[in-house]
Amino acid sequence: MTSKSEQIISRSLREMLTGLPVGARIAEAEKIREVLSGLERFVGEILGEVYPEWERESLDGVYPLVAQKSGEGEAEIFGLCIIISDQTLVPLHLRLQIAPSGDEVSWLECRFGERGAHGMERTPYGLKSLDKMLYRLQGKENSIDWVYKVMFGDRRT
Repeated sequence: MTSKSEQIISRSLREMLTGLPVGARIAEAEKIREVLSGLERFVGEILGEVYPEWERESLDGVYPLVAQKSGEGEAEIFGLCIIISDQTLVPLHLRLQIAPSGDEVSWLECRFGERGAHGMERTPYGLKSLDKMLYRLQGKENSIDWVYKVMFGDRRT
């Protein structure tokens, strides 16, 4: 069964991606806010299926550095998010593809949190400038030592 957050993400992405060329930036609009809001709950749900410590956790904000159409029915979002329980910022990298019909995510790759010397690095929200933290992430999607990784579904090419 598809969760409400997954339905919101799928519907909003479908509307936003229609007509955009691959590689195009997803504009800051009402629909991107709906997607980011849906991701706040959805990321916790999918991490909770694999990692027990995430069963009762969710996010309290997603701040993209990159939000772009990465393929047909597919989006990539890379940036920072706030963990709701302790209000800390951690990096997040998502690539997801929506089903051609129906309101569901058919494929997802989620990478979450940067590994540090003493576990996952967490920066208290508001301690540093969000813009500076996002800038620091630029181009580092594939060089971060990710703490959590989840992938599901079959990616259409």
